[in-house]
Amino acid sequence: MLPHSQQGHGPITFVLMHFLGGSHRTWGPTIPFLDREHRCVALNTPGFGDAHSVQGYSVAEMADQVHATVLGLNLQRCVLVGHSMTGKVAVALAARRPEYLAGLVLVAPSPPGPQPMSEEDRDRQRAYGATRSEAEQFVDEASGHRLPDALREVAIADAQAVNLEAWRAWVDHGSREDWSERIGSLPYPTLLICGADDAQVPGADEQRRTTLSHFPDSLLLTLPGAGHLMPLQTPLALADPMLALAHRIANA
Repeated sequence: MLPHSQQGHGPITFVLMHFLGGSHRTWGPTIPFLDREHRCVALNTPGFGDAHSVQGYSVAEMADQVHATVLGLNLQRCVLVGHSMTGKVAVALAARRPEYLAGLVLVAPSPPGPQPMSEEDRDRQRAYGATRSEAEQFVDEASGHRLPDALREVAIADAQAVNLEAWRAWVDHGSREDWSERIGSLPYPTLLICGADDAQVPGADEQRRTTLSHFPDSLLLTLPGAGHLMPLQTPLALADPMLALAHRIANA
C-alpha cells in the first residue's frame, strides 16, 4: 500500500495524486476546500514523498500500486485525480474500468501518448540532481507565478526529496509511453483543468484533441492566472469545479 494521508468524510472519495517531484503534500492547500463534503486520500507515488523507497516507476506499475491502495483501503465511489505525470496514470487505471471508479479529474495532465518535449529539455530534466538551487528553479518554472513563500518551501523540499531513479525513469520511459491505443472510449464523467499560464504540458486545444478524445462525457476548464502547480497555487479555483463534479456523481 502506498503511503498516504486521509481527511474528511462524504459520499465521494477523491484519490489525489501529485506531479513529478511532488508528494501528498502538494494537495495540502486544496484539501480543506474538499474534505468538508468528501473524503480525500492523497497518495505518494513510487519514488516520491513518503514513498521514496517504493519501487515500480512505469505507468502500469504506478497504476498497479494506486489500484492496490484503493482496494486495501476499501474505497468506494472514487474520483481519481491525476496531476501532470499522474494524469497519465489515472487514465491508464481508468482503462481497466475498476468497480470503484466513478469519475476523473485531470489537472494539467501528461497526455496518454508520448509527452511532447524536445531532446534538449529531456536532457536538462534528466540532469536534475535535486540540489536546493535546482529545486528552486524547477518549482519556480513549473508554477509560472511565484508561490507564496511557505508553500514554495513545501514544494522545494518535495523536489529535493525525490528518488532520482524514479525521476529519471519518468523522463526516459514513463513520459514516452504511448497508451493512446489501449484506452478506448471510457464512460466516466471527467473534468480536465488547464492553467492559462502553464508551459509544462499541452494546452487546452491539444488536451481536447488527445486526452479528452477518450472521454465523451467531459468538461475542459482553463484557470486564469494559473501555472502548472494549481493544487498549490489556485486551490479554491481548483476545488470548486471538483466539488461540482463530485456533486453530480453523488446525486446521479
